[in-house]
Amino acid sequence: MAVALYEPTQEASSFLNEVQSALQDFAQHFRDGCQLLSPRELAETTTAVEELSKTVEQLQISAAHALDQQKVATTGESDHRFSWADPASLEPDGVEPGKRTEFRDTADYLRERLKISRSEARRRLRLGESTQPATLITGEQAPPKLPMLGAALAGSHISGRAATLIRDAVERVRPTARAEDLQAMEQMLTRQAAEADTDILVEVIKCWEAGLDPDGREPSDEFLRARQGVFIRGRRNGLHRIEIAATDEQYEYLVTVMNTSTNPRLGRTFAPEDGNEDAGQAAAMDSDGVVQPAPAEPTRAQKLLAGLVDACRMALAADKLPATGGHRPQVMVTIDYEELKKQVGGTGQAVFGGLTSAGTVRRIACDADLIPVVLGGRGEVLDVGRAQRLFTPAMRRALVARDGGCAFPGCTIPAPWTEAHHIIWWEHGGTTSTDNGCLLCSFHHHLIHQGHWQVESRGGIPWFIPPPWTDPERKPLRNRYRQACVSQPAGSPPGAGP
Repeated sequence: MAVALYEPTQEASSFLNEVQSALQDFAQHFRDGCQLLSPRELAETTTAVEELSKTVEQLQISAAHALDQQKVATTGESDHRFSWADPASLEPDGVEPGKRTEFRDTADYLRERLKISRSEARRRLRLGESTQPATLITGEQAPPKLPMLGAALAGSHISGRAATLIRDAVERVRPTARAEDLQAMEQMLTRQAAEADTDILVEVIKCWEAGLDPDGREPSDEFLRARQGVFIRGRRNGLHRIEIAATDEQYEYLVTVMNTSTNPRLGRTFAPEDGNEDAGQAAAMDSDGVVQPAPAEPTRAQKLLAGLVDACRMALAADKLPATGGHRPQVMVTIDYEELKKQVGGTGQAVFGGLTSAGTVRRIACDADLIPVVLGGRGEVLDVGRAQRLFTPAMRRALVARDGGCAFPGCTIPAPWTEAHHIIWWEHGGTTSTDNGCLLCSFHHHLIHQGHWQVESRGGIPWFIPPPWTDPERKPLRNRYRQACVSQPAGSPPGAGP
């Protein structure tokens, strides 16, 4: 069924009914024949459906906002246009004389009319209020509070969920942030939502909120006494259950130790005490010499527990527990050169725990090995290594400070599990330096060496150019998962670049 272009004089509901009917016909044909499509056709159709859903979400938000502006919940559904804007036709509470509805507000009306939850109705209204122009009592249009987010939503560049996350985040920091920072935050997060998925967007939002309030809200002594600690929950089904509630500082110690056994590049956490590398294979053979099936790969939760238990076992075997219960943590402090001339402050980037408050960093630094990494004016890492085939430990520390983990767009693999890669390959004349290096996880390292993706260093930052079948325009991409920097001069957008 063909659907004609929408004309301004056409009844909106009639047009949408035609669209819905056409989509229902298409859905039936798609369900019947989707298995016969080629992988490319199926992928393109799936993408088109997702883009269509963004347009539908935009319409839902616009419609909810318009209903709220026209006060339909209190004035009722009538055929008269714009009577709500005439103050003389309304009672003091905004209701036509002798006419009241059963709805308390627009959210209550949407809940009943659309059969959606009240929370969903309120979400649409909040988003519409922040991204749609408001109609004043005079009929004039007031600009939206978040114009860049509104433009991206109107253009179907981002989803309604992503827009909601951004809107709520901006409103949370609005009471304490400067107007310039709020504008930069809106711009950066909107661009992030258009380039990556919402999981990464959530993490970037956390970085912005931590950056705009570096020290955060410290838990009170009363709260720590009530919630902090190790809680023995008893033994069930042969397993002892232990629950840990830790501060950021304590969490970083624990997770650093536990993650020693989750590194995919390591075969085991510690070597067998007798040095027999075949001990694991021998254990798979029973007393009759019959080889038994290899045990299933441990889960991540089991590996984390193994790392913690192995660390405790080693500490006990050493016959002496250090004052900190293990090796001192290694804290990497990344700071701009201009800030270095003043004093260390702001937020710290922990290897596993992400952004932590300045107070937490200072507490860890009291008993830690400090590795200062100085950044240039545009955020590039000053070269700390020397020219050779392999990256030196100093160079790798610089790459960790800059990339934070795998530099491939959208990848969240942490730095300890990555490998250093030459942007211009060594065999092609590339040098071993931080400007010509980046961190890549094993999967993306192999992907880059297939030769389809290109990597460029721009201002000391790695940018990735996709192959034409992924993006015909081949727009350069950058991993912004750990790059949500807000400590910039007001007016310069974060992550400025192509």
